[in-house]
Amino acid sequence: MKEEKTLGMEINCIANLIRREIDKSIGGIYEDDTSRSNGWIINYIAAHPERDVFQKDFEREFSLTRSTISKVVDLMVQKGLIIRSPVEYDARLKKLTLTPKAMKMYQRVQEGGEQFEKKLTDGFSEEEIRQLREYLHRMAENLSKTV
Repeated sequence: MKEEKTLGMEINCIANLIRREIDKSIGGIYEDDTSRSNGWIINYIAAHPERDVFQKDFEREFSLTRSTISKVVDLMVQKGLIIRSPVEYDARLKKLTLTPKAMKMYQRVQEGGEQFEKKLTDGFSEEEIRQLREYLHRMAENLSKTV
């Protein structure tokens, strides 16, 4: 009888396959010094044009620490991918906007992202995809709970 992997191990394996596929499919889109996490941040900012985006949004969205996000954003500013700008309503906050260089990358990634999502969900019904999203969201909530 075949030994079943734990659910956590299955999810980790899927995450590794997803990372590999993304790296393979977008390899020529990003410049050599642009990381996958830079791509996620570019995508997030571009997907929210109706509002100001701040570093704290990334902490919540990607479940990363403040120091990690701060380092990534600092490097993205140095690479000319994003700009920090003050907002009128709170002098402590700096909104993040994409440079034209990052917008070009975003447009190319969008095309590949749609194809990847189709490949990832091939054979799933809309209801199965909805349920999977719900299950994953619940798992994330479980892991986010403080003890």
